[in-house]
Amino acid sequence: MAPAFRSRLSISVVAVFVLFLSSCAPTQELNLEQEVSVEESPTPEPQAPAELTLSLPSSCADLLPKTVVNELGSTGVELLRGPGSPSAEPVYLDGQSPEELVGGLSCLYGLPGEEELVVSIVLSVAPVDPAGRPQIISDLLAQNLNIGQTLDAKGLTYWIWGDDSVRSALHNELYADAWYSALVQPGGRPAYDQAVALVDAMRKSTTQ
Repeated sequence: MAPAFRSRLSISVVAVFVLFLSSCAPTQELNLEQEVSVEESPTPEPQAPAELTLSLPSSCADLLPKTVVNELGSTGVELLRGPGSPSAEPVYLDGQSPEELVGGLSCLYGLPGEEELVVSIVLSVAPVDPAGRPQIISDLLAQNLNIGQTLDAKGLTYWIWGDDSVRSALHNELYADAWYSALVQPGGRPAYDQAVALVDAMRKSTTQ
């Protein structure tokens, strides 16, 4: 074989060998993923629910939400006595209600024209101060009422179902700032459930 041919053959073999080695070497990716540092926003601390404070209404017209007033009206029950009512007579003809005695107000609802008030609802709300709170509790305990706790665990309840002949259904809720009560005649479990719902409606309507 001629020397020139062997030289060209050697160069070709070397070139092929170099290409083979380069194909076997790991390739470097052109698009490298860049590390991105993401700053995590701090998790907000859970906030305690805002404390509700009593805003005592001056009129029975502001004691309940309009939707609840309309519900009572659909059964024929209307506001009969109390501030803002059509009557100048007091809720109790023989004296003020316990809530009125401590600076609150009471409102009498019933069927217009019903002389004996067989169907009646007395709703009351009063402010509570630390000095007068023990006496309110003492008076409620003297009525031999059942004792419980409000659904929000921030108040006490004093209650009784009553019956449909003698005793009215009564539900009291006593908070640090306010005292609510609903007295429904005739009593019984359905009447008591209505009293609980009415107290809840009063609480929502008179706090901020």
